[in-house]
Amino acid sequence: MDQDNEPQPLSDESCLSFEITAIENGSENNDTCLNSEAICQAREELEKWQMDILKLEKENSDLICRKLDAEDERKRATNQLCKLNSEWDNYKDEFLKEVKSCQEMLREKNQKYIKLKGQVVELENDLQRKQDLCDSLCTKFRINLKLPEKNIKFIKSEQSVPVDQESDEFLNIKCIYTILPKMSVVLQNGQTLITFEDEQVASRILKIAKHQIDLQSEKIQVKAQSIPSDTMQQFEIHLNISMKKISVSKIPNNLPEQMRDKLEISFSKSSLGGGEVESIEYPTSSGTAIITFVEKRVAQRIAEQKKYPLIINGKTTCWLKVEPVMGSYLKKFQIFNGVSKRSVLLSDIKSTMEEEEMQDKLKIHFQKPSKQGGEVEDIKYVPKDKHLLVHFEEDSAEK
Repeated sequence: MDQDNEPQPLSDESCLSFEITAIENGSENNDTCLNSEAICQAREELEKWQMDILKLEKENSDLICRKLDAEDERKRATNQLCKLNSEWDNYKDEFLKEVKSCQEMLREKNQKYIKLKGQVVELENDLQRKQDLCDSLCTKFRINLKLPEKNIKFIKSEQSVPVDQESDEFLNIKCIYTILPKMSVVLQNGQTLITFEDEQVASRILKIAKHQIDLQSEKIQVKAQSIPSDTMQQFEIHLNISMKKISVSKIPNNLPEQMRDKLEISFSKSSLGGGEVESIEYPTSSGTAIITFVEKRVAQRIAEQKKYPLIINGKTTCWLKVEPVMGSYLKKFQIFNGVSKRSVLLSDIKSTMEEEEMQDKLKIHFQKPSKQGGEVEDIKYVPKDKHLLVHFEEDSAEK
């Protein structure tokens, strides 16, 4: 039998034909007839086989359907796998592109960081140079903060006037600062600065080119020279501070038309330290204003706070910067060369002697009249591998 050919069910007519043929053949070959029980048994057997065949055909049909369903599922899974592989390739390409882009960006950031770090180092060095220059200038133009005591005396009296009739000179606090000059000189190692009580002694010492000094353990020769002169300035700073006006800055520009009224309302509140406002100078584009009060001392009281609240719409509070209104100008500006007539600079001192011992030896030598010396007011010796910054100011003994 061909295995590819599926079994076909038997029809009722074929069974009947078989039964008749079997009976006819049996009647011809055998003289005896099959009894009805044998026929019934054969018929039952035949029906049983037919049922088994139908059952097998049904199972075969189910297997074929399952096979087709499995094939469809396999195709769908294959398509899904191909789709996922394609998406994976796309995501992989995008990921590699992002990684490359991030690496490029990181490389650029690192280069920028290195560049900025170099700029920071340069700026720090520049700041240090400027700081050194500033310190040098501060040293050179140091302001004398010591307030000397002076005797004062009564000279005249004037009739007082009402507050509303006071002139402008009573509405300002006047200050005068006198800037006194100072000259600075850097002493290198092997140099000594000697200041004598009499300038005639210093003049005699300078007339001798070289001085031979006996240190007991050795003898050295030193060169005497005058202190290098430097240009110096002296002047007065006159400062007028208004007692009725203050300067206000950091004013918001969101309400330019109403801001003048908001300023007057806020600065009129006595609970905040304000007072009655006389006038307001407020250019809307500048963000600053000059406020004048009716009473004196109100401006000073507000300026001491440095910040003042501005209430907008009853809820929002903006803090303004307040400063006193000041005017300044220079007077008695003088430029001159600073010359120290009582000081002498000794150089070319080559010795390993200790600092204090060397100072004593030099002081003893230059106090001897036989060496054209005299009373020493001060002396400073700079030993090896050191330097010293010394300052000079106006010498009242030379006047």
